[in-house]
Amino acid sequence: MRGRFLGMAAAAALVVVLLGAAQTAPGRSVLRHAGLLGRAEPYTELAFARPSELPQRLRTGRNRLTVPFTLHNAEGGPRAYAWTIQSGRTVLARGSLRTAAGERASVRGRFVAPCHGRRTRVEVRLARPAESIGFWAQCV
Repeated sequence: MRGRFLGMAAAAALVVVLLGAAQTAPGRSVLRHAGLLGRAEPYTELAFARPSELPQRLRTGRNRLTVPFTLHNAEGGPRAYAWTIQSGRTVLARGSLRTAAGERASVRGRFVAPCHGRRTRVEVRLARPAESIGFWAQCV
């Protein structure tokens, strides 16, 4: 009985140690190499740098805008990104940048946006991976 209890206590202690190790980057690396933890899914994060400062209203006609956005490369290696800023199918600005693995890059997209009708949508798009973010603004 005592031997069984000690065995269960040792197994529980091992689980606690593994859970603790999984909370640190070196621990996750060791567990991943041991086959006890899967690889993190690679991804690219695209976000507006200051979303609270995006225009909610634009003058009817043409408007000069600067829309800062960020890219975070969590793909696991260096990456080249091609981006466009669009209104509908019209490309308003384009560019490209290279980032190292884990790097976050900032872009200040400058362009002239048309505003006709009741509202307009402006989107930042990546070619690969296919991602986009956007905002609506009323035409006044």
